[in-house]
Parts: sequence; C-alpha cells; structure tokens
Amino acid sequence: MSATSASPSSGSTATQSAKPSRSRKRVATGYRFLLITVSSLIIGGLLFVMIRTFGYVEGTEFAPNHFQTRRFSFYEIPLVHWQITPIRRVSTTPETARYLTQSKILTMPNQIPDRWDLVEIRHGLQDAEPRDPALLLDHLRLMDEGISVWKQWSKKNPKLAQQLWPTIAKLADRELYILIPRLMELTRDVQDVATLKATVADYLAEEYVSLIRDMRDAQRDELADALLAEALEESPDNLELQSLKKDRQTVDPAENT
Repeated sequence: MSATSASPSSGSTATQSAKPSRSRKRVATGYRFLLITVSSLIIGGLLFVMIRTFGYVEGTEFAPNHFQTRRFSFYEIPLVHWQITPIRRVSTTPETARYLTQSKILTMPNQIPDRWDLVEIRHGLQDAEPRDPALLLDHLRLMDEGISVWKQWSKKNPKLAQQLWPTIAKLADRELYILIPRLMELTRDVQDVATLKATVADYLAEEYVSLIRDMRDAQRDELADALLAEALEESPDNLELQSLKKDRQTVDPAENT
C-alpha cells in the first residue's frame, strides 16, 4: 500500500518541476529573440544612417564630342565603395553649350554620346573633387547678372565664335582641358578673325612644344609623336615644332625608312 500510494505523489512532483523548467526555457528563448530583433534593428538603423550620410555619391560628367553634361547620383556602402542603388542621371547641359550646338557653331554627331569625362565627384560629406574637364565647364557655366557670358560673347561675335569653339572642342576631345582657360582668356577681347587665328596658333604651338618635351622626358614617345603630328597639322610652319620633328627623326632613324 505504501509503495503504491507513493507513486502518484512522486509523479505529480516531477510534472510540477518540469513546468517551471519549460517556462524558463520559453522565457529565455523569447529574450534571445527580442535581443536579436533589437540588435538587428539597431545595426540596420546605424547602417541606414551611415549610408545616407556617407554613402551618397554625386557628380557631373561631360561628353566632349557632344558638348553635353549630366548629373549622376547613387548610394554605395562607405569604405568598400560597393554600389547598392542604380545610377540616376539628369541632363544639366549649360546654356552656352546648348546655344553652340543649336546654332551649329559646333556640329555634333547624331548618335548617343559614348564617352563621358568626369567633371567632379563628391562622396558623402566630402567636398566635391574637380577634375580637368571642370576647367572648361566653369566657362560654359559662367554667368554675369543672370546672363550667360560666353553665349553672349558668341552671339555678338559669330565669326570669332566659329573659329574659337571648334578649337576648344578639339582640345576637349584630346583631353587637353588644361590649355583651355588661358586660351579663352587670350581670345576674349580679340576683335578680328585674323588676330584670333594667330593668337590661337601661337599659344597652342608654344604649349604643344612644352607638352611634347614633357612627354618625351617621361618616355611617353608614342603619345608625344601623336600630339606632334596634330600640332604640325595646325601649325606646319612653326620652327619649334619642326625642330622637335627633326630631333625625333635623329633619335629614331627608322622613321626615315
């Protein structure tokens, strides 16, 4: 009787002790789930703020063969620079550039631009980083009391504009943006076509000579030769350019064969 009567009592005690254990496990599991959820939300929120603050990238591109500009923007993961959103692009062609193409001062190809030079770019809170094409874009964007300066100059001086702008476009195509500001400064107050042609030829010949010598010193002979050939097409009688050609032929006699 005693053994039989003790069995229900011991089973009841085991059942009662198992219930708090399962309850504690459920509570612990719930806390872990809550902790994981809260941690994920905090990390996700911090990542979102970091990307919004430091991962926003924007900049400007210029198509030298079409005289068009566009603005682009996207988001990336900072530090590793992994792009995480599609690139958004918006046309921002300056008024002067639109006038030059619409008035046929510059004749542009009909196809869609396939080359875009980086004008400037900004990552997050950093200042914009300008590149060489900005040297041209600064002039195309130049305004004075709401008036586009170089558009106005081109309208007042159509014959001069037809001589100057194709030269500017050619320099942009060659990525020689660094020569453009000084050239525009020299020609801005010129009054006749003959003077403008002479000014442009003298300035470019002088700059080409310097660039070609620098390229040869850097052992970039192929690029130097290409630039020399282009310079001689524009200024075939320039003595310094002719001298550079003779020097090259002396160094590399194979060119004479």
